[in-house]
Amino acid sequence: MDLTQDCSIYRFEAGRPVAATDKVITEARIELDIGDGRYRVSLLCLPHDLEALAVGFLVGETVLRRREDLAGVEVRPEAGQVLVRGRFDEEALEGLSRQWTRGTGCGSGGTSRLLAAAGRMPLAAGLTIGPDRLGELTEMFHARAALWRETGGVHACALASADGLVGFAEDIGRHNAFDKIIGRAFLDNINISDKLVLTTGRISAEIVSKAIACGARMLVSRSAVTSLAVSLARRYNLTLVGFLRGRRLSVYTAYHRIAGACGQAEGTT
Repeated sequence: MDLTQDCSIYRFEAGRPVAATDKVITEARIELDIGDGRYRVSLLCLPHDLEALAVGFLVGETVLRRREDLAGVEVRPEAGQVLVRGRFDEEALEGLSRQWTRGTGCGSGGTSRLLAAAGRMPLAAGLTIGPDRLGELTEMFHARAALWRETGGVHACALASADGLVGFAEDIGRHNAFDKIIGRAFLDNINISDKLVLTTGRISAEIVSKAIACGARMLVSRSAVTSLAVSLARRYNLTLVGFLRGRRLSVYTAYHRIAGACGQAEGTT
């Protein structure tokens, strides 16, 4: 399926309509069939890298915990389905149908887990990185966002180490883009505990909850963070960085992972 579609429009220039063609991002409804039809979940998304999206979604909901528990993934694009088979956490799987906290993302993003009880111990240090290097990684990240430049209709997400980008994904929903990079890391057995996540969207509670579930150590965005995101991140020792633009950034939690942050800021002693 094409990721963009041509759409006939009228563009107003100096108050006068002009017939034109615009590219719009493709949006599709994809159904996840989990455990031979025991559970079905529908996602609105960009129909690309659906294997990673499905797996990342289940990892973020703690339905899938170990790579060896995944038996197989089958993508059926014509039917709009992704079939996932394996050994799942039964309590987390049941939560997909009996409880859902609707999130702040597009495409009905959210989580079935209790946001105040992510079910993980506080994160160990994992990595340390300086503000200048974060700025360089962000420049690399934005340079990859081809669909954004073409349509303005997607969010992007990347997994990175201090050395560079490890994974990249775009989707209509920022939570879907996050799921795709985490799903790809899970499928490829990439260690996340020494990585950071870059996102174009605001950092809200359900994004923080996904990061905690998969073991990422840092979330970075050029956008804002929310109060519940800060509360969760502080509880689980996740570093939140917002408003990263050039060499300017705001660090909200777990400052020790930002080189030079502790005890060296203006106004500290």
